[in-house]
Amino acid sequence: MSTNQNSTFEIPKENEACILIVDDTPYNCQLLSTMLSRQGYKVLKAENGERALALVDREIPDLILLDIRMPDLSGIEVCIRLKDNPTTADVPVIFISAIDEESDKVEAFSVGGIDYINKPFHLAEVLARVQTHLKVRSLQSQLQEQAMLLKLQNISLQKELSTLLGVDKSLHEDLQLALEKEQLQLYYQPILDLDTKVIRGFEALIRWQHPERGFISPLNFIPLAEATGLIDPIGKWVIHQACSQLYLWTHQFSDASALTISVNVSTKQLANPDLIDHVQKVLQETKIAPNTLKLEITESSVMSDPDHAMHILSKLQDLGVQFYMDDFGTGYSSLRRLNDFPIDVLKIDQSFIKQEEWVVVNAILMLAFALDKEVIIEGIETEDQLKALKTMGCRHGQGYLFSRPLDIEGATKLLAKQFDKE
Repeated sequence: MSTNQNSTFEIPKENEACILIVDDTPYNCQLLSTMLSRQGYKVLKAENGERALALVDREIPDLILLDIRMPDLSGIEVCIRLKDNPTTADVPVIFISAIDEESDKVEAFSVGGIDYINKPFHLAEVLARVQTHLKVRSLQSQLQEQAMLLKLQNISLQKELSTLLGVDKSLHEDLQLALEKEQLQLYYQPILDLDTKVIRGFEALIRWQHPERGFISPLNFIPLAEATGLIDPIGKWVIHQACSQLYLWTHQFSDASALTISVNVSTKQLANPDLIDHVQKVLQETKIAPNTLKLEITESSVMSDPDHAMHILSKLQDLGVQFYMDDFGTGYSSLRRLNDFPIDVLKIDQSFIKQEEWVVVNAILMLAFALDKEVIIEGIETEDQLKALKTMGCRHGQGYLFSRPLDIEGATKLLAKQFDKE
Protein backbone atom coordinates (compact mmCIF):
# COMPACT_ATOMS: atom_id res chain seq x y z
CA MET A 1 0.00 0.00 0.00
CA SER A 2 1.25 3.47 -0.87
CA THR A 3 1.31 5.78 2.13
CA ASN A 4 2.41 9.12 0.77
CA GLN A 5 2.21 11.15 3.99
CA ASN A 6 3.45 14.41 2.42
CA SER A 7 0.34 15.18 0.41
CA THR A 8 0.20 18.44 -1.51
CA PHE A 9 -3.60 18.57 -1.11
CA GLU A 10 -3.89 20.92 1.85
CA ILE A 11 -7.12 21.90 3.59
CA PRO A 12 -7.16 24.77 6.10
CA LYS A 13 -6.63 23.68 9.70
CA GLU A 14 -9.80 25.47 10.76
CA ASN A 15 -11.85 23.02 8.66
CA GLU A 16 -14.48 21.59 10.98
CA ALA A 17 -15.92 18.93 8.68
CA CYS A 18 -16.54 15.60 10.38
CA ILE A 19 -15.48 12.40 8.60
CA LEU A 20 -16.40 8.89 9.66
CA ILE A 21 -13.93 6.12 8.75
CA VAL A 22 -15.36 2.59 8.74
CA ASP A 23 -12.75 -0.17 8.27
CA ASP A 24 -12.16 -3.46 10.08
CA THR A 25 -8.39 -3.22 9.48
CA PRO A 26 -6.92 -1.14 12.36
CA TYR A 27 -3.88 -0.11 10.32
CA ASN A 28 -5.99 1.37 7.50
CA CYS A 29 -8.28 3.07 9.96
CA GLN A 30 -5.39 4.65 11.89
CA LEU A 31 -3.55 5.69 8.73
CA LEU A 32 -6.56 7.51 7.29
CA SER A 33 -7.44 9.00 10.67
CA THR A 34 -3.94 10.45 11.17
CA MET A 35 -3.83 11.93 7.67
CA LEU A 36 -7.27 13.55 7.90
CA SER A 37 -6.75 14.82 11.44
CA ARG A 38 -3.56 16.59 10.34
CA GLN A 39 -5.61 18.40 7.71
CA GLY A 40 -7.95 19.80 10.34
CA TYR A 41 -10.84 17.38 10.04
CA LYS A 42 -12.73 15.94 12.95
CA VAL A 43 -12.48 12.16 12.61
CA LEU A 44 -14.75 9.40 13.90
CA LYS A 45 -13.66 5.75 13.63
CA ALA A 46 -15.61 2.51 13.53
CA GLU A 47 -14.20 -1.00 13.18
CA ASN A 48 -17.46 -2.50 11.86
CA GLY A 49 -20.84 -1.66 10.40
CA GLU A 50 -22.88 -1.85 13.60
CA ARG A 51 -20.45 0.47 15.37
CA ALA A 52 -20.64 2.90 12.44
CA LEU A 53 -24.44 3.06 12.57
CA ALA A 54 -24.31 3.61 16.33
CA LEU A 55 -21.88 6.53 15.89
CA VAL A 56 -24.05 8.07 13.17
CA ASP A 57 -27.06 7.97 15.51
CA ARG A 58 -25.14 10.24 17.90
CA GLU A 59 -23.44 12.52 15.38
CA ILE A 60 -24.09 12.84 11.67
CA PRO A 61 -20.79 13.13 9.77
CA ASP A 62 -20.24 15.28 6.69
CA LEU A 63 -18.71 12.38 4.76
CA ILE A 64 -18.11 8.64 5.26
CA LEU A 65 -15.18 6.52 4.08
CA LEU A 66 -16.62 3.01 4.04
CA ASP A 67 -14.97 -0.39 3.59
CA ILE A 68 -17.06 -3.05 1.84
CA ARG A 69 -15.92 -6.38 3.20
CA MET A 70 -16.43 -6.42 6.96
CA PRO A 71 -17.68 -9.13 9.34
CA ASP A 72 -21.39 -9.28 10.25
CA LEU A 73 -22.52 -6.16 8.33
CA SER A 74 -20.99 -5.32 4.96
CA GLY A 75 -20.35 -1.80 3.72
CA ILE A 76 -23.09 -2.26 1.11
CA GLU A 77 -25.64 -3.06 3.85
CA VAL A 78 -24.44 -0.09 5.93
CA CYS A 79 -24.86 2.25 2.95
CA ILE A 80 -28.38 0.94 2.27
CA ARG A 81 -29.40 1.65 5.87
CA LEU A 82 -27.88 5.13 5.73
CA LYS A 83 -29.71 5.99 2.52
CA ASP A 84 -33.00 4.64 3.89
CA ASN A 85 -32.74 7.01 6.85
CA PRO A 86 -33.92 10.55 5.91
CA THR A 87 -31.47 12.13 8.38
CA THR A 88 -28.43 10.46 6.79
CA ALA A 89 -29.62 9.94 3.21
CA ASP A 90 -27.67 12.96 1.92
CA VAL A 91 -24.36 12.13 3.62
CA PRO A 92 -21.83 11.32 0.85
CA VAL A 93 -20.35 7.82 1.05
CA ILE A 94 -16.99 6.95 -0.53
CA PHE A 95 -16.30 3.24 -0.70
CA ILE A 96 -12.71 2.06 -0.09
CA SER A 97 -12.18 -1.59 -0.92
CA ALA A 98 -9.74 -4.18 -2.18
CA ILE A 99 -12.54 -5.58 -4.35
CA ASP A 100 -11.85 -4.65 -7.96
CA GLU A 101 -14.70 -6.44 -9.73
CA GLU A 102 -16.84 -4.29 -12.03
CA SER A 103 -20.08 -5.80 -10.68
CA ASP A 104 -19.13 -4.85 -7.12
CA LYS A 105 -18.41 -1.28 -8.15
CA VAL A 106 -21.76 -1.08 -9.95
CA GLU A 107 -23.50 -2.35 -6.80
CA ALA A 108 -21.66 0.20 -4.67
CA PHE A 109 -22.88 3.06 -6.83
CA SER A 110 -26.39 1.63 -7.14
CA VAL A 111 -26.91 1.68 -3.35
CA GLY A 112 -25.89 5.34 -3.10
CA GLY A 113 -22.11 5.53 -3.07
CA ILE A 114 -20.69 8.63 -4.76
CA ASP A 115 -17.14 7.36 -5.29
CA TYR A 116 -15.03 4.22 -5.17
CA ILE A 117 -11.33 3.97 -4.20
CA ASN A 118 -9.37 0.76 -4.62
CA LYS A 119 -6.99 -0.65 -2.03
CA PRO A 120 -4.09 -0.28 -1.76
CA PHE A 121 -4.87 3.42 -1.80
CA HIS A 122 -2.74 6.54 -2.14
CA LEU A 123 -3.27 9.07 0.62
CA ALA A 124 -3.02 11.93 -1.87
CA GLU A 125 -5.85 10.41 -3.90
CA VAL A 126 -8.04 9.84 -0.86
CA LEU A 127 -7.47 13.39 0.35
CA ALA A 128 -8.17 14.88 -3.08
CA ARG A 129 -11.46 13.00 -3.39
CA VAL A 130 -12.51 13.85 0.16
CA GLN A 131 -11.80 17.51 -0.53
CA THR A 132 -13.73 17.46 -3.80
CA HIS A 133 -16.84 15.78 -2.39
CA LEU A 134 -16.91 18.03 0.67
CA LYS A 135 -16.77 21.06 -1.62
CA VAL A 136 -19.63 19.64 -3.69
CA ARG A 137 -21.65 19.01 -0.52
CA SER A 138 -20.94 22.55 0.65
CA LEU A 139 -22.08 23.99 -2.69
CA GLN A 140 -25.24 21.87 -2.60
CA SER A 141 -26.04 23.20 0.88
CA GLN A 142 -25.50 26.76 -0.30
CA LEU A 143 -27.79 26.19 -3.30
CA GLN A 144 -30.48 24.73 -1.04
CA GLU A 145 -30.23 27.73 1.26
CA GLN A 146 -30.45 30.11 -1.69
CA ALA A 147 -33.43 28.19 -3.09
CA MET A 148 -35.19 28.44 0.28
CA LEU A 149 -34.38 32.15 0.48
CA LEU A 150 -35.78 32.70 -3.02
CA LYS A 151 -38.90 30.75 -2.06
CA LEU A 152 -39.41 32.96 0.99
CA GLN A 153 -38.79 36.09 -1.09
CA ASN A 154 -41.29 34.87 -3.67
CA ILE A 155 -43.90 34.30 -0.97
CA SER A 156 -43.25 37.81 0.34
CA LEU A 157 -43.54 39.33 -3.15
CA GLN A 158 -46.74 37.39 -3.80
CA LYS A 159 -48.21 38.79 -0.59
CA GLU A 160 -47.18 42.33 -1.57
CA LEU A 161 -48.69 41.85 -5.02
CA SER A 162 -51.87 40.49 -3.50
CA THR A 163 -52.12 43.57 -1.29
CA LEU A 164 -51.57 45.92 -4.24
CA LEU A 165 -54.18 44.08 -6.30
CA GLY A 166 -56.66 44.02 -3.45
CA VAL A 167 -56.62 40.23 -3.28
CA ASP A 168 -58.46 38.57 -0.41
CA LYS A 169 -55.51 37.16 1.58
CA SER A 170 -57.57 34.60 3.48
CA LEU A 171 -59.23 33.40 0.27
CA HIS A 172 -55.80 33.04 -1.32
CA GLU A 173 -54.63 30.88 1.59
CA ASP A 174 -57.83 28.84 1.39
CA LEU A 175 -57.29 28.30 -2.35
CA GLN A 176 -53.76 27.04 -1.69
CA LEU A 177 -55.15 24.64 0.90
CA ALA A 178 -57.94 23.53 -1.46
CA LEU A 179 -55.35 22.63 -4.10
CA GLU A 180 -53.13 20.77 -1.63
CA LYS A 181 -56.03 18.81 -0.13
CA GLU A 182 -57.71 18.19 -3.50
CA GLN A 183 -60.86 20.07 -2.51
CA LEU A 184 -61.31 21.42 -6.03
CA GLN A 185 -63.61 19.49 -8.35
CA LEU A 186 -64.16 19.18 -12.07
CA TYR A 187 -67.63 19.30 -13.57
CA TYR A 188 -68.32 18.24 -17.13
CA GLN A 189 -70.67 19.91 -19.62
CA PRO A 190 -71.49 17.78 -22.67
CA ILE A 191 -70.87 19.01 -26.21
CA LEU A 192 -73.44 17.46 -28.54
CA ASP A 193 -74.31 16.91 -32.15
CA LEU A 194 -77.26 19.30 -32.53
CA ASP A 195 -79.09 17.00 -34.94
CA THR A 196 -78.72 13.65 -33.20
CA LYS A 197 -78.18 14.88 -29.60
CA VAL A 198 -75.25 12.44 -29.37
CA ILE A 199 -72.53 13.52 -26.93
CA ARG A 200 -69.28 14.12 -28.77
CA GLY A 201 -67.25 15.31 -25.81
CA PHE A 202 -67.18 17.28 -22.58
CA GLU A 203 -65.79 20.60 -21.46
CA ALA A 204 -64.08 20.27 -18.06
CA LEU A 205 -65.02 23.13 -15.74
CA ILE A 206 -63.42 23.71 -12.35
CA ARG A 207 -65.58 24.18 -9.26
CA TRP A 208 -64.77 25.05 -5.65
CA GLN A 209 -67.11 24.23 -2.79
CA HIS A 210 -65.54 26.10 0.11
CA PRO A 211 -66.09 24.32 3.47
CA GLU A 212 -67.22 27.59 5.11
CA ARG A 213 -68.07 30.05 2.33
CA GLY A 214 -69.97 27.59 0.18
CA PHE A 215 -69.78 27.67 -3.62
CA ILE A 216 -67.23 30.16 -4.94
CA SER A 217 -67.56 31.09 -8.59
CA PRO A 218 -64.59 30.54 -10.90
CA LEU A 219 -65.09 34.19 -11.87
CA ASN A 220 -63.86 35.02 -8.38
CA PHE A 221 -61.09 32.52 -7.72
CA ILE A 222 -59.55 32.12 -11.20
CA PRO A 223 -58.49 35.81 -11.35
CA LEU A 224 -57.13 35.30 -7.82
CA ALA A 225 -55.15 32.29 -8.99
CA GLU A 226 -53.77 34.23 -11.95
CA ALA A 227 -52.75 37.20 -9.77
CA THR A 228 -50.96 35.03 -7.21
CA GLY A 229 -49.32 32.42 -9.44
CA LEU A 230 -51.58 29.55 -8.38
CA ILE A 231 -53.01 29.29 -11.87
CA ASP A 232 -50.07 27.14 -13.01
CA PRO A 233 -50.45 24.28 -10.49
CA ILE A 234 -54.24 24.50 -10.69
CA GLY A 235 -54.13 24.38 -14.48
CA LYS A 236 -51.82 21.36 -14.44
CA TRP A 237 -54.14 19.61 -12.00
CA VAL A 238 -57.15 20.28 -14.24
CA ILE A 239 -55.43 18.86 -17.33
CA HIS A 240 -54.35 15.73 -15.47
CA GLN A 241 -57.75 15.14 -13.85
CA ALA A 242 -59.69 15.71 -17.06
CA CYS A 243 -57.49 13.37 -19.11
CA SER A 244 -57.60 10.72 -16.38
CA GLN A 245 -61.40 10.86 -16.38
CA LEU A 246 -61.55 10.58 -20.15
CA TYR A 247 -59.36 7.46 -19.92
CA LEU A 248 -61.81 5.93 -17.43
CA TRP A 249 -64.82 6.69 -19.63
CA THR A 250 -63.25 5.29 -22.79
CA HIS A 251 -62.50 2.04 -20.93
CA GLN A 252 -65.87 1.91 -19.19
CA PHE A 253 -67.82 2.35 -22.43
CA SER A 254 -66.61 0.44 -25.47
CA ASP A 255 -68.27 2.92 -27.86
CA ALA A 256 -66.62 5.99 -26.27
CA SER A 257 -63.27 5.77 -28.05
CA ALA A 258 -63.96 8.98 -30.00
CA LEU A 259 -65.09 10.93 -26.92
CA THR A 260 -63.15 14.17 -26.38
CA ILE A 261 -62.31 16.36 -23.40
CA SER A 262 -61.67 20.10 -23.61
CA VAL A 263 -59.80 22.11 -20.99
CA ASN A 264 -59.48 25.87 -20.63
CA VAL A 265 -55.92 27.25 -20.67
CA SER A 266 -55.25 30.76 -19.40
CA THR A 267 -52.91 33.37 -20.87
CA LYS A 268 -50.35 32.78 -18.10
CA GLN A 269 -50.42 29.03 -18.62
CA LEU A 270 -49.88 29.49 -22.35
CA ALA A 271 -46.91 31.75 -21.62
CA ASN A 272 -45.21 29.01 -19.60
CA PRO A 273 -43.08 26.61 -21.70
CA ASP A 274 -43.56 23.97 -18.97
CA LEU A 275 -47.07 23.47 -20.38
CA ILE A 276 -45.60 21.43 -23.24
CA ASP A 277 -43.77 18.97 -20.99
CA HIS A 278 -46.74 18.68 -18.66
CA VAL A 279 -49.19 17.87 -21.45
CA GLN A 280 -46.77 15.32 -22.90
CA LYS A 281 -46.37 13.68 -19.49
CA VAL A 282 -50.14 13.54 -18.94
CA LEU A 283 -50.73 12.00 -22.36
CA GLN A 284 -48.12 9.35 -21.61
CA GLU A 285 -49.53 8.60 -18.17
CA THR A 286 -53.21 8.47 -19.11
CA LYS A 287 -52.65 6.85 -22.52
CA ILE A 288 -55.54 8.76 -24.14
CA ALA A 289 -55.39 9.52 -27.84
CA PRO A 290 -53.70 12.96 -28.14
CA ASN A 291 -56.33 14.28 -30.57
CA THR A 292 -59.06 13.69 -27.98
CA LEU A 293 -57.56 16.41 -25.76
CA LYS A 294 -58.75 19.87 -26.80
CA LEU A 295 -57.15 22.92 -25.21
CA GLU A 296 -59.42 25.96 -25.14
CA ILE A 297 -57.63 29.29 -25.52
CA THR A 298 -58.93 32.82 -25.96
CA GLU A 299 -58.21 35.39 -28.62
CA SER A 300 -56.44 37.63 -26.12
CA SER A 301 -54.16 34.82 -24.93
CA VAL A 302 -52.70 34.28 -28.40
CA MET A 303 -52.74 37.89 -29.56
CA SER A 304 -50.94 39.30 -26.51
CA ASP A 305 -47.70 37.68 -27.76
CA PRO A 306 -48.45 36.03 -31.10
CA ASP A 307 -44.95 34.73 -31.83
CA HIS A 308 -44.55 33.05 -28.44
CA ALA A 309 -48.08 31.65 -28.62
CA MET A 310 -47.35 30.26 -32.07
CA HIS A 311 -44.26 28.49 -30.73
CA ILE A 312 -46.12 26.90 -27.79
CA LEU A 313 -49.14 25.89 -29.87
CA SER A 314 -46.95 24.39 -32.58
CA LYS A 315 -45.09 22.25 -30.03
CA LEU A 316 -48.38 21.08 -28.54
CA GLN A 317 -49.77 20.41 -32.00
CA ASP A 318 -46.74 18.18 -32.63
CA LEU A 319 -47.95 16.08 -29.70
CA GLY A 320 -51.29 15.62 -31.48
CA VAL A 321 -53.32 18.00 -29.27
CA GLN A 322 -56.05 20.12 -30.88
CA PHE A 323 -57.22 23.64 -30.06
CA TYR A 324 -60.51 25.44 -29.57
CA MET A 325 -60.65 29.22 -29.66
CA ASP A 326 -63.00 30.02 -26.79
CA ASP A 327 -65.44 32.96 -26.60
CA PHE A 328 -64.73 33.80 -30.22
CA GLY A 329 -65.97 37.21 -31.30
CA THR A 330 -65.68 38.87 -27.88
CA GLY A 331 -62.00 39.82 -28.05
CA TYR A 332 -59.64 41.50 -30.44
CA SER A 333 -57.90 39.39 -33.02
CA SER A 334 -56.13 39.91 -36.29
CA LEU A 335 -57.92 37.71 -38.79
CA ARG A 336 -54.74 37.48 -40.84
CA ARG A 337 -52.78 36.15 -37.84
CA LEU A 338 -55.70 33.99 -36.70
CA ASN A 339 -55.40 31.83 -39.76
CA ASP A 340 -51.72 31.27 -38.95
CA PHE A 341 -52.51 29.58 -35.64
CA PRO A 342 -53.32 25.85 -35.49
CA ILE A 343 -56.89 26.45 -34.32
CA ASP A 344 -59.25 23.58 -35.12
CA VAL A 345 -62.56 24.91 -33.75
CA LEU A 346 -64.09 28.32 -33.07
CA LYS A 347 -66.45 28.44 -30.08
CA ILE A 348 -69.03 31.19 -30.53
CA ASP A 349 -69.54 33.02 -27.24
CA GLN A 350 -72.84 32.52 -25.43
CA SER A 351 -73.47 36.28 -25.25
CA PHE A 352 -74.33 36.29 -28.97
CA ILE A 353 -76.79 33.44 -28.44
CA LYS A 354 -78.41 34.98 -25.37
CA GLN A 355 -78.94 38.30 -27.18
CA GLU A 356 -79.93 36.46 -30.38
CA GLU A 357 -77.44 38.37 -32.51
CA TRP A 358 -77.95 36.03 -35.43
CA VAL A 359 -76.27 38.34 -37.94
CA VAL A 360 -73.03 38.16 -35.94
CA VAL A 361 -73.37 34.41 -35.48
CA ASN A 362 -73.91 33.91 -39.19
CA ALA A 363 -70.90 36.10 -40.02
CA ILE A 364 -68.69 33.98 -37.73
CA LEU A 365 -70.03 30.81 -39.34
CA MET A 366 -69.11 32.17 -42.79
CA LEU A 367 -65.66 33.13 -41.50
CA ALA A 368 -65.15 29.64 -40.03
CA PHE A 369 -66.18 28.08 -43.36
CA ALA A 370 -63.70 30.32 -45.21
CA LEU A 371 -60.92 29.37 -42.75
CA ASP A 372 -61.88 25.67 -42.88
CA LYS A 373 -62.60 25.51 -39.18
CA GLU A 374 -65.40 23.84 -37.27
CA VAL A 375 -67.75 25.69 -34.91
CA ILE A 376 -69.22 24.93 -31.49
CA ILE A 377 -72.03 27.09 -30.11
CA GLU A 378 -71.96 27.93 -26.41
CA GLY A 379 -74.89 28.82 -24.16
CA ILE A 380 -77.85 27.23 -25.96
CA GLU A 381 -80.77 27.53 -23.52
CA THR A 382 -84.02 27.42 -25.51
CA GLU A 383 -85.61 25.43 -28.31
CA ASP A 384 -86.01 28.62 -30.34
CA GLN A 385 -82.28 29.28 -30.16
CA LEU A 386 -81.55 25.70 -31.19
CA LYS A 387 -83.92 25.95 -34.13
CA ALA A 388 -82.34 29.21 -35.36
CA LEU A 389 -78.83 27.78 -35.05
CA LYS A 390 -79.69 24.58 -36.90
CA THR A 391 -81.25 26.66 -39.68
CA MET A 392 -77.88 28.45 -40.07
CA GLY A 393 -76.10 25.10 -40.33
CA CYS A 394 -74.62 24.84 -36.84
CA ARG A 395 -73.69 21.23 -36.06
CA HIS A 396 -72.31 21.17 -32.50
CA GLY A 397 -73.15 23.00 -29.31
CA GLN A 398 -73.52 22.99 -25.56
CA GLY A 399 -75.77 24.70 -23.05
CA TYR A 400 -78.38 24.34 -20.33
CA LEU A 401 -80.97 23.20 -22.88
CA PHE A 402 -79.10 19.90 -23.01
CA SER A 403 -77.36 19.75 -19.66
CA ARG A 404 -75.80 21.84 -16.94
CA PRO A 405 -72.21 20.99 -15.98
CA LEU A 406 -72.32 17.65 -14.14
CA ASP A 407 -70.12 15.98 -11.55
CA ILE A 408 -68.41 12.72 -12.47
CA GLU A 409 -71.36 10.60 -11.38
CA GLY A 410 -73.87 12.66 -13.35
CA ALA A 411 -71.76 12.77 -16.50
CA THR A 412 -71.14 9.02 -16.30
CA LYS A 413 -74.90 8.33 -16.00
CA LEU A 414 -75.50 10.53 -19.03
CA LEU A 415 -72.99 8.54 -21.06
CA ALA A 416 -74.43 5.23 -19.83
CA LYS A 417 -77.89 6.34 -20.95
CA GLN A 418 -76.56 7.30 -24.39
CA PHE A 419 -74.58 4.11 -25.00
CA ASP A 420 -77.41 1.91 -23.74
CA LYS A 421 -79.64 3.45 -26.40
CA GLU A 422 -77.04 2.85 -29.07
